[in-house]
Amino acid sequence: MKMRSFAAALIMTVLVWLLAAPMMSGCGDGPVSDSNTNSVENVKRENVKIQEAEVPPVQEAESSAFASMREIRTAVVEILGDNYWPDQELTKEELETETGITEDMYEDFFAEKQSIETDIDRMIIIKAKKDSIAEVETMLNEYRESLMVKYKDRPQELGKVEASRIETVDSYVSFVQLGADTTAAAKVGDEEVISLCQQENERAVDIIEKTLFDE
Repeated sequence: MKMRSFAAALIMTVLVWLLAAPMMSGCGDGPVSDSNTNSVENVKRENVKIQEAEVPPVQEAESSAFASMREIRTAVVEILGDNYWPDQELTKEELETETGITEDMYEDFFAEKQSIETDIDRMIIIKAKKDSIAEVETMLNEYRESLMVKYKDRPQELGKVEASRIETVDSYVSFVQLGADTTAAAKVGDEEVISLCQQENERAVDIIEKTLFDE
């Protein structure tokens, strides 16, 4: 009887150890590690890295959505044809001397006048800095006034100044004083000279605005 009891106790002890062994194998100083979970997480991390690498860098918007000064000038010449007489570009120093507009007031400019001193056809386009638009407009108006004083005793030239236009589109401020040959109009009278030049200036202003907004 004692032998049977001892054998039964021994069997129970072995069974307990067998059952407890898997549970004890997971114990230790560190946290329980699930190798399958880790491998899933590793795959996720690798996929994120690949996706991040494939995303192209964000392209910055163009600094300006408008046409270049050269494109504007070309458009005006194409519209006016032989009636566009300015042929001498002004440097930034000459622009400042003529109008008082300094380099710190604009981002870009185009200024051209006729090289023959006796004629005053000219076109000035200023891409003003945002905080200088009003100041540029004022200075071009003052420039126009100074030309009226300069040519007050020369009716044919004065008519061109009186017909000149100052137009602002976005940050572009334009001064157009065109008209080409006014000899025939001058024979009719001063009002005819002004009317002729106004028509040419209107055509120039219209194409400047159209060229800016079509780009």
